[in-house]
Amino acid sequence: MAGAPAGYRTFSAGEVLTAANVQTYLQDQVISVFANEAAANAALAAPAEGQFRILNDTDSFQRYTGSAWVDAGGASVGFEQTFLLMGA
Repeated sequence: MAGAPAGYRTFSAGEVLTAANVQTYLQDQVISVFANEAAANAALAAPAEGQFRILNDTDSFQRYTGSAWVDAGGASVGFEQTFLLMGA
């Protein structure tokens, strides 16, 4: 991700999708999946604050704070917490 996130965009039917739109709204804002932390760090040399990634070896879903990757939820949350978070 180069710079600050662009935000959400709704495209209109028939609108021309430019290369810049693909880069800004699709490619740069996708959640990347990596085999492990070493592979993620090699590929994401300059992460942007708010960027997310998934690490398959630890089933981790992480968010970049601007200075560090922190867990954003996932495997460490048990059934009871997930059930309560869903509002049931």
